Amino acid sequence: MPPVSDTATVKTTDRTAAAKVAHVEQLARILSDQQETCLQLAECAGEQQEALRIGRGPDFVRASLTQAHLARRFYFLEEERIGAVDSLARALAEDAGPIDLTLLLERLPAVDAEQLSARTEELRRTADKVREIQRVSAQMIQTNIQLAAALTRQVVDPSTHYYGAKPAQDKLPASQLDQRI
Repeated sequence: MPPVSDTATVKTTDRTAAAKVAHVEQLARILSDQQETCLQLAECAGEQQEALRIGRGPDFVRASLTQAHLARRFYFLEEERIGAVDSLARALAEDAGPIDLTLLLERLPAVDAEQLSARTEELRRTADKVREIQRVSAQMIQTNIQLAAALTRQVVDPSTHYYGAKPAQDKLPASQLDQRI
């Protein structure tokens, strides 16, 4: 029979190993949730662009509100991920202060490091995709703002029947005036 101190050490080692496994699984789940949220953000950003292209304001507003909700969810998942990285670092007895995921991956067993690294890389690619879609959307929105500002500068006064400081046809219906703008 092993001495009592050896039994306690084995139990502590087993608990430490189980804690590491639990923290790795938690971190993997969080990265998967972030990936899914990022994919939803990409889809929503595409819907927002389409709404801009076809001029569907309600669809644009819906997509924008959905994006805000997803961005908030992603923010909370990021906070959770940072906490999971810290917990895993503590489980690995890394007391060197704040640690990032890249440094932590170097200290994990190869199997765990590969799993988390693959999920992190997948998340990074999806985030880059979302960033590009958002960049194009921002350009489209800026163009629409500039167009609206240019149209606003035009003098349109139905009571004097003028359009852009030029006399308009007499009794031009509002629907035709809209088409001229």
